[in-house]
This record gives sequence, structure tokens and C-alpha cells, in this order.
Amino acid sequence: MDEVNMEKKKQQKGLLIGGIVVVLFLIIGTFAAYFLPTKPKKVFTTAIESVYSLSKENSKQSDKLGGTFTLSTDLHSDNKQEEKIFEILNNLNIKIDYQVDTNAKKMQMLLDSHYKDKELLAASMNIENDKAYVFLKDIYSKYLLVPSEGLDKMFKTFENKKDYEIVLKYFKNAFKKSLKDEYFTKENTSISLNGKNVKVSKNNLVLNEKNITEIANVLSEELNNKEFIESCSRITDASEEKIRNGLEELKENVDIEETLIVTIYTQGLQNKFAGISFQDENEKFSIFKNTETNYSYEVTANRQNFKGDIEIKVSNKKDANIKLSFDIDGIKGFITFDFVSNENVDFNKIDENNVVSTENLSNQEAMQIINNFQKKEGIADFIKAITSLYSSNFSF
Repeated sequence: MDEVNMEKKKQQKGLLIGGIVVVLFLIIGTFAAYFLPTKPKKVFTTAIESVYSLSKENSKQSDKLGGTFTLSTDLHSDNKQEEKIFEILNNLNIKIDYQVDTNAKKMQMLLDSHYKDKELLAASMNIENDKAYVFLKDIYSKYLLVPSEGLDKMFKTFENKKDYEIVLKYFKNAFKKSLKDEYFTKENTSISLNGKNVKVSKNNLVLNEKNITEIANVLSEELNNKEFIESCSRITDASEEKIRNGLEELKENVDIEETLIVTIYTQGLQNKFAGISFQDENEKFSIFKNTETNYSYEVTANRQNFKGDIEIKVSNKKDANIKLSFDIDGIKGFITFDFVSNENVDFNKIDENNVVSTENLSNQEAMQIINNFQKKEGIADFIKAITSLYSSNFSF
């Protein structure tokens, strides 16, 4: 009996030790993932997957889109002539209400613009039945039917969502497959984030002629399949033969004179995104993430450095306020963009009996439109301000 108990205790002890060993391996494996260095290729493929997921999510947007976009500026320059231009821009306020119904193939844009708080131009553009109508408030009493070639193709960007997903999936997979470890380099450095010096990893993708030629060859082969070509044809209106020929030419038409380096900056053991840059032998463009809502950018071009901040505030997953600031060789200030979603904007009803084609406008009607433009106080003040630039010997 004692021997049986002893045996059971040994088994329990063995199970306990075995369990502890398994748990230790799991813990070590989990934390090793944080402490082992991440290859730069992995950083890029992870970023590609993130962009792909975001693209897929955006492609599932509703059939009705709508909202309001506003633009305003507050820019200033040490140069007196440039300051005159900015004074005009700063007194401009532009608002656009837009509405799109992809199923009905209808689009509407309502423009409301002011200069020095005086109405500059109020207009609407409606697109439906492959026609485009423009109405100019207080300028002309009829809708103007304007040339509308290619409007049917515009709605292609909203249709065939399944085909877009297929094209994105194949391109994403082909691009990931084309990347080799030898295309990448990695180095440690420090950058300024939110006013602090922060240690980061620079994960570099080197795109020279050799690497791009090899990438193009893989893309050409991987994308040359029936499903990709058929979907690509439907969303571009290009024939399948033309797409196939284009994929073949992709291998032959690589002509790269300068090496492009794409860098993703990552921070900490979890490789948090800290910034991205694009650089060739002469120019460089970088964006760095300071906080969840604030980014800074730097541009080097023509031996000059430009920098500024981008403040992005998003609410309701749809509404956004973007403030772009400048600090460029004596020019400072910001441009503000506001996007407010609203899918319930009503479409204007077009009275087909009150429409005239721009091609059929008489000289008298054209002169009437011009005269009415000039009578608007806001437009008159705006033209006067522009004219004053010339009268002061301004050089554009």
C-alpha cells in the first residue's frame, strides 16, 4: 500500500514538474518575442498587412457617402510681397457639401465661398445619368450642362468592391513575396519625438536598380493569373490582353537612375511605429509620430529644409479636423481642414426644362454671366485684391 502511494506521489511530482517546465517554456517564448531583434523585413511586411487591412475596411464603406469639407488658412511671411498673397488667402473661406450615391450613380457638390465675409461664389454641381449640371447662384438662372466625358468611369472607383479586394489581396501577397532579406538594412539611432530625444531603430528598404528589377519580375509573374487579371480588367476598363502585356512589360521597363531608400522608424521592444521617410540622393521626406494625434514632418529639397506639424483629431470614426502647420524659410502659419460626415444630404432636383448646354450659350448669355460675376461684391473685392498685386510690381 505504501509502495502504491509512493508511486502516485512520484507521478504527481512528475506531472507538477512537467507542468512547471511547460509554463516556463511558454513564459520564456512569450518574452523572447519581445527581446529578440525583429528583422527589418518583418517590420515592412507587418506594415503592408496593416495598410491592406485598412484598405479592405475602407472598401466596405456604405453606398451613400456625404459630408461637409471646409478650408481656411492663417499664413504669414517675413517677405512683404508674399505676405500680400497670404493676406488674400487668409480672407478666403471655402465650404463644400458633398453627397454620393454609388448605386444611383449620382453625385452632388455644393460650394459656399466667402472673401472678407462677403459671398464670393455659391454654386452647385450635380452628376447623374452620365451628365454634369452646374448652377451658379445669382449669376445665371439656368443649369449649365457641361462636358461630361468619362463620368461613367468615375463611379468605377466605388463599384466592384469584390474585385478591388481581389486586386489588393494579390498585389499585397505578390509584393510581400518579392521582398528579400538582402534588400534591407537596420541601424540604431536617435530622433526627436514630441521634444524629446528618443532611441529608435531605422529599418531600411533599399530600392536600387537591381532590387527593383527583381521585385518587378516577381510582381509580373505572381500577378499574371486569371483571377487578378479579370478583376483588374473590370475595375480599370482595360482589356485583359492589355493588362497581361503590361505585366510582361513590367520586367523589361525598369529604368532607375537613383536609389530610393524607404525607412520605417520603430521604437521599443514592441516595435511601435515612430515614423517613415523616403530618401533619394537629393531629396528626403519624413513624417514622425509624436503622439496619437500629432505628427511632425521634415522636407529636404534643393538644399533647403522645411518642417512643420500635422495635428489630426478624429471623432465618430468619420469626422476629422486636420491642422497643417508650416515653418518654411520665413513662412509660418497653418492650414485647417475640417471633414464632417453627413449621409442625409438631399440631392437637388434638376429641372430638365431649365437647362442649357455650355456649347449652346449665345454671346449675349456669356456676357451676362461675366457681368453678373463682376457685380458680386465679394468677387469684385477679390479681383481688386489680385489686381493690386500686379499694380505693386509683384513678380510671380
